[in-house]
Amino acid sequence: MKIIDSVGGDNLTKSEKQSLGILGLTLVLASFYILGAKAPSYEEEVTLEQMEFLLTQMTDNRIDEFFESLDLRASSVLIVNSDTKQKIYGRETDRVMPLASLVKIMTAVVAMENIGESEIITIPKEALGLTGDNGLLVDEKWGRDELLRFMLITSSNDGARAVAMHLGQKLGQESPEQSVAVFVDLMNKKAKDLGLQNTIFLNESGLDQEDGKNGGYSNSREIVSLFDYAIKTYPDIFSSTSFGAKTFTSVSMKDHNALNTNPNVGQVLGISASKTGFTNISGGNLIVSFKTPKGETVIVGVLGSTFTERFTDIEKLSSTTLKIINEVQL
Repeated sequence: MKIIDSVGGDNLTKSEKQSLGILGLTLVLASFYILGAKAPSYEEEVTLEQMEFLLTQMTDNRIDEFFESLDLRASSVLIVNSDTKQKIYGRETDRVMPLASLVKIMTAVVAMENIGESEIITIPKEALGLTGDNGLLVDEKWGRDELLRFMLITSSNDGARAVAMHLGQKLGQESPEQSVAVFVDLMNKKAKDLGLQNTIFLNESGLDQEDGKNGGYSNSREIVSLFDYAIKTYPDIFSSTSFGAKTFTSVSMKDHNALNTNPNVGQVLGISASKTGFTNISGGNLIVSFKTPKGETVIVGVLGSTFTERFTDIEKLSSTTLKIINEVQL
């Protein structure tokens, strides 16, 4: 049954129409009463269009009640079915907010689209002075894909800076500052190409800046859209973020034991990707994707929560979504 917002405006299938039957008609009559409209007389015909509209409206409202009853800390929430393009639930989805390390979703996308698979990225000394040491070494050499996986699962600011400097220098920039600036320009260009009109990146890591601004801004609707693009286009890179921990080996043959910055990945059934974000300016952000029992991908994102409650927010939203899917068969 199509009971949530759909971009394509899908209609009920033949089998679904048949299954509604007498129950559907009863709900329609009840709906006229609830909505304050005059119930049709026996002589009046209730059209199929009226039935479908009222049933959909009632069921959507019921679904919203499920989510609105949850005790959530996040200021902005969005849940979508990636495969059907349907919005399951949303709150303050157009409110532009700081992203923190969700910025690194775009960092990975730009790197994948502009750095060759066989290129070797050397960790420069200038990349190791940022907040958050994840154990990268000066002059250590990495393959592109392994470094990006490591960067995403650990949310490594050093790794993001090394990637940005590598590409900037490849494009002819000499100084670290110029190299990073060129990389960030490519991030913003990609955002425009994807139609993310309310998304802007100020740095490659999402760290707060000295000017009091965060490293990137967007709304939940657009960051979920970017995450959707990223996990579909580069699933192998982002799938590493579904693990609690992984070991990565650089080209320099150095092993790195990486812990996921989302310690609760195991609490989301069927999780396939995850990205955290937190700074003093942004508060707690988190976006995850998981597979439904039917094999469809659902994306859940929260912005403006707290360091701890972003994880419980996501757990509540994900488990409630699965419960609705199982009971109502979205």
